Amino acid sequence: MTGHIVCVTEDPAGGRVLIVAPSESGAAPDGDGGPFTRGGNASRVDPAEDTAAVGGDSGASGDDGGTAGTSPEAGSGAHNTDDPTAEGPNVPSGESSGSGGDTRECDPEAVADGIADRLAVDVVLRDEQTAGEYLKELGPTIDCVVVLGDDTGPLGSLNADVSVPAVVCEHPVVETGLDPDAGAIPVSAVAARVQTIVREARNRSDLRDQNTRLTALSRYAGDITGCETVDDVLDRTVEAATEALAFDHCVILLADGDRLMPRASALPEPDLKPSGATEGIAGRTLEAGEAEIVPDMQSDADAITEHDDLRALLSVPIGSRGVLQIASRSSNAFDEHDKEFAEILSGYTREALARLEREVTLRAERDRLHAFYTAVPVPVLCIERRGGQTTVTDVNGAYEGAFGGNPTGQPLSAALPTEAEHDRYAAALNDGGTTRATVVRQVGGRDEDVVLTVIPISPPGESDYAFGVYLTEQAGADKDG
Repeated sequence: MTGHIVCVTEDPAGGRVLIVAPSESGAAPDGDGGPFTRGGNASRVDPAEDTAAVGGDSGASGDDGGTAGTSPEAGSGAHNTDDPTAEGPNVPSGESSGSGGDTRECDPEAVADGIADRLAVDVVLRDEQTAGEYLKELGPTIDCVVVLGDDTGPLGSLNADVSVPAVVCEHPVVETGLDPDAGAIPVSAVAARVQTIVREARNRSDLRDQNTRLTALSRYAGDITGCETVDDVLDRTVEAATEALAFDHCVILLADGDRLMPRASALPEPDLKPSGATEGIAGRTLEAGEAEIVPDMQSDADAITEHDDLRALLSVPIGSRGVLQIASRSSNAFDEHDKEFAEILSGYTREALARLEREVTLRAERDRLHAFYTAVPVPVLCIERRGGQTTVTDVNGAYEGAFGGNPTGQPLSAALPTEAEHDRYAAALNDGGTTRATVVRQVGGRDEDVVLTVIPISPPGESDYAFGVYLTEQAGADKDG
């Protein structure tokens, strides 16, 4: 991804900063030797700037108000001058900066230590000769490059699809207080600039990642909500969790009475066993009705740990129907963004299951009504309006016997002989109330006044239904008899 910046943590801590020091020999650097054009825009730190604007003295403050530590304990480790991926001599202490004829001395080792202490990052120190090769190999893992001097040639070694921000120091960088000369740049100012750049890059990277995941997830919305069976809904949900959201392991448990039954999963062996509806983290989530992040379920008192190698857990209710659980082999693997995406996915699943449940209820109601009206001795016609089209879905035997023929499957307008009769059905569907009128129908080869009663039924779903009950003279006589 063009412009993608790999940034490990927010402050940053645990990230990686490359410091490029002038080479001892002054030889031309590796790479194309050209200006920094593919790694993003270089930020230059000038001693004439107000250093308070970029962090001030030691104990530099970040843009979130937090203060970076200045003790060695603040870092995740000291700077690294022995990386196995690159060769070349370490830069000796006291090397001249070689910047614009400034005779002040800059100690790259001291700069590396100062940045590592203040920002808790892994600092890698390379000279101009070896920095290019290092960037070729590990450019995507670098959060920021600090160039001690004005030669940005090594940055030209970056691949075209990799962008790493850089801070260029054209004047010597020294620890604050070691020399008050205004021609030097305090290490604290450089550290503060690095902190700001990396944090902004992390925010941009997070936003790109969220947009990418949201776009991928949205592609599954229609698939999940349009599934025709419960199993299909659950399988597509698991696929969305692993493919669109890139989660490694997940399982869906549905409530079945007083049990939670595993119905679909992407879990390592063994298969998850059923549990009580109030047991385990899943039961806790279902009862609370809220998503939760469990940093390490192996230490959670409610956990039912059938997989010893799974640690972090994201548990999200699917309404009252069940729970979606996402697991990782690492502790503290999930954040609020992960929870938000899982809740969106759970919402798709909840809506799909609710729709299928409504359709099951509707089919059961229709079956009962069908059994009823087929047994009724008077003519009955059933219609359905879907998407603006109204068709005859069924008639009973009495209808066929009285009027002849079976119009099932025909448009209502074609099945009815008069416009007035058609208007009665339309009025009942539109107003939602029962209508009654006398219409003329041919019965036994002659026109006869027939009392038509239209009863609308609008169950949950995308369709409207209505039953037309016809009372003929013969039917009335049969009823009186």
